[in-house]
Amino acid sequence: MENGVLDKRARRTILLLLFIGWALGNLDRYIMNYAIVQIGEDLTLTSTETGLILSSFFLGYAIMQMPGGLLADKFGAKKVLLAAVIIWSLFTGLTAVAWSLGIMIIIRFLFGIGEGGFQPSASKIIANVFPQHERSKAMSLMLSSAAIMMMLVPIISAVFLTTIGWRAFFIIA
Repeated sequence: MENGVLDKRARRTILLLLFIGWALGNLDRYIMNYAIVQIGEDLTLTSTETGLILSSFFLGYAIMQMPGGLLADKFGAKKVLLAAVIIWSLFTGLTAVAWSLGIMIIIRFLFGIGEGGFQPSASKIIANVFPQHERSKAMSLMLSSAAIMMMLVPIISAVFLTTIGWRAFFIIA
């Protein structure tokens, strides 16, 4: 390792893990757009209330962007990234046990807080382990997982939401 840059194999492994992490985060985020129909029916929600649920994630996500970067600088990107994955995983599972509009809004907001720490931490990791001339390619590859998940989630949701339901899906996810 020279000047903080890892060897090619280590960089590829890190990029693969970041790609998978970002893909899973986007799976959890995008599936809600399909599950919200069943959630609305189960919790007898209005269109406005389902909109509040969907918006609450993005509020938490947006709020966490700058603090996520500051925390990555202060405590280390790996620690913040790991905390982000643990938090969003916890709240993905807790989505399955929500019983009311208020609880669902809180869960989705905290899920957004958790996922909001991933991107700044991943960016810091890429900046730390990739040489400058490879950083944009590494960031583009990691971010491409979101587009891939955007294509796969309609298929995934059609299969799983119709066979096992939204609660089981969020527990598994």
